[in-house]
Amino acid sequence: MSEATTGIKRRAPRKTQFDIAERERLRSALLGYSQKHGIGVPTLQVRIADATDRSPDLLPLKTLQRFLTGIGRTNDAFLIPCFQFAKSLPTQSETADIARELGSFFGLAGLQTNADQSGTSMVAAEQFAGRYAVTTRPPRPKKVRVFDIDDDGTLSLSYSHCEFESTGPGSQLKVREQVFNPAMVAATAPAGDAVVRHYFEGVVLVFDPLVFIVSRNVLTRLPKAYWLREFGNGLLMGCGMEASFLNDMDEPRPYSDPVDFAFERVPHEERS
Repeated sequence: MSEATTGIKRRAPRKTQFDIAERERLRSALLGYSQKHGIGVPTLQVRIADATDRSPDLLPLKTLQRFLTGIGRTNDAFLIPCFQFAKSLPTQSETADIARELGSFFGLAGLQTNADQSGTSMVAAEQFAGRYAVTTRPPRPKKVRVFDIDDDGTLSLSYSHCEFESTGPGSQLKVREQVFNPAMVAATAPAGDAVVRHYFEGVVLVFDPLVFIVSRNVLTRLPKAYWLREFGNGLLMGCGMEASFLNDMDEPRPYSDPVDFAFERVPHEERS
């Protein structure tokens, strides 16, 4: 007899086991919810209990605290209501999901939380959120440059506008980049008047001191990456590479030569 004739809906199997990646995603989701709503672990405990029709006594506070800080291995049975609660939360954008996935893959959320709990110093990704003016110089073939703090600061060729956006706690951000000077030639018009040639979207991962950006060209879906470090006063410097168009048979390699870049934070009053 079919479900249509009986009127009985078959329930999806209940999630009862959680691997490491799933635990990291769940931890990131709960931490993100707590930060977004400005609540502590005791309030989170009550909200999970209310949403899953349980008594808070069945969700020990210390166990929840240990799970959120990544201490030990929490029992699967305890995570079931936490997972049900997280599933009920509004979904975020695809890029935000990818950011959390990559953050979970590298265990960045747990590292940040442990640093906060222990009082040690670890740069939070949120501090990098904002808009940046990206500058460069013509490519230097086959050379990856390591920047020193006393670099001569010759990265003056305007290249793109970039925005980092927080996805919640942890060490990951979303990024959008608008490239108006892909050929890296001397500008003939102010950067604000230049026509955008390429759009990129992706993720920023903060490993402290490494700030790693991986993104894709919205049109071609080809990848691009930056390896940066912070030099203070809203300045990030390093190098970047991107994939060459796959139909460009004149290119001996499917990627560009490494190029030096500087990301300088745009003050609020200068933003449009």
